Amino acid sequence: MLDLEGILERYGIVAASLEPLGDTQNANHMVAAASGERFLLRQHRSEHLSLNMLESELLWLSDLHRRALEVQRPVTLPSGKFILLDDERRFSLLSWLEGEVHQVLNEAQGQAAGALLTRLHLAARAFAPPVGFERPAYDQGHLARVLATLRGLECLTPDLPLLERAALSAVPAFADPVARHLIHADLHPGNLVWRGSKVAAIDFDACGFGPLGFDLASALGSLEAGPRAALLHGYERVSPLPTDVEAHRSAYTIAAALTNLTFLAAREHERGFLDTVMLPELRQQLPELLKGR
Repeated sequence: MLDLEGILERYGIVAASLEPLGDTQNANHMVAAASGERFLLRQHRSEHLSLNMLESELLWLSDLHRRALEVQRPVTLPSGKFILLDDERRFSLLSWLEGEVHQVLNEAQGQAAGALLTRLHLAARAFAPPVGFERPAYDQGHLARVLATLRGLECLTPDLPLLERAALSAVPAFADPVARHLIHADLHPGNLVWRGSKVAAIDFDACGFGPLGFDLASALGSLEAGPRAALLHGYERVSPLPTDVEAHRSAYTIAAALTNLTFLAAREHERGFLDTVMLPELRQQLPELLKGR
C-alpha cells in the first residue's frame, strides 16, 4: 500500500507538504507541491459510487474546466485515467482553488452565484456524455430512495406523515427523462469559493442527471429572501430560467429540501441543527408548498 507521497508521485507530483483538511464525505489533503503549485488530494469514501461513476464525475469536471468554467481541474494519471486505485483505496487529484467560503451570501454574491449556475447549465446542455458515462439520477427512483431513508430514521418519526405527503407530491415532476441534464445538485454556499467578487464551484460529488430546475432549487434552498432573488436575477441575466421551473417550482423545492434532510438526518453531529433549525423550518414551509397539490 502506497503512502500519500507515493500516491502523488503516480500523478507526477512531488509533495513539499500535505495538510489534512476537515472531515467530509472524502478524506481530503491540501498538497503543497515542490513546484509551488497547490492541489487537493481526495481519498474517496462513497461506497455507493462505482469506479466508473467517479471517473465520469471527473470527466465532466474536466470538460467544464476546458470550457473556462470556474471549477477545479482534475489531474490525469499517465494512463489518461483520473482515479488511482491502491488496494481498496480510490484517490483523485484536483487543482487547488484559492479563496474564501461564505456560509451566508449577500445580494451581490447571490447574483454572481446565479450567473455561475446558468453557465454550468448551458455547459450541461452542450455536454455529450461518451459511451459508458455514468452518474446517479435525480428522478422518481431518487425520490423513492429519499422516502425510504426518511421512513427508516427514528428521529423523524413525529414528522413522517408530513414528509411522506411532501415526497409523494413531488414524484410526478421527475417523470420526464428528456428534461434531465448533468447537474451539480448541491451548490449551496459552502460549495462556492470566492476570490473578491469572482466565484467558483467546488464539490461535484453529488453531480448526476436531473432537471435543471431541481438544481436551481437546491442552490436556492439555504438562502435568505434577498440573496435568493438576486441569484434568480443573476441567472436570468445570462439565460432564461429553465422552462420546467415555473410548472414544478414547489415540487423541486420539496425534493431539494428532503434530499438535504436525508443527508443531514443520518449524521449524528447534525442533530442539533436538525432539531432547532431545519425541522422547524420544514414544518412551516412544507404545508405552504403542498397547498393546491
